Amino acid sequence: MKNLIVSLAIAAASAACFGQCQADRISLTQELHGAGTTIVDTVEAAAPVPDSSFHLDGIDYIVHVDRVIKGRTINSEVVHVFSENSPSKFPMQAGKQYLLFLHLNYNTYEVDNCGNSGLLQASNIDSLSKLKEYAKK
Repeated sequence: MKNLIVSLAIAAASAACFGQCQADRISLTQELHGAGTTIVDTVEAAAPVPDSSFHLDGIDYIVHVDRVIKGRTINSEVVHVFSENSPSKFPMQAGKQYLLFLHLNYNTYEVDNCGNSGLLQASNIDSLSKLKEYAKK
């Protein structure tokens, strides 16, 4: 019975986080202008990161920068993107191409799970060149 209650509590918390994110989605305009860097990338690898005094445990994604839409990255070819193990994590798969709106958080790039980052082929961005022009505004 105790396990059932704990499981239900975790499920409810996860649903609340997911529901909150659905209600408070960041608009493309807000994120494009709020993100420090917007890139198209290909995930090369992922490595677990243990809990430390700087951040929670999570995954360090190593991504190849295919195209910079807006801003600049610390390294122009390969960037590390951290995703914490929490309901707001942003999972990615090696070999897939993504459109990422990166936010720098204590010298670590992160993606807002409530934002517009995602698989490039699944994004509703019809033209990267239009997005790049829009970013200049």
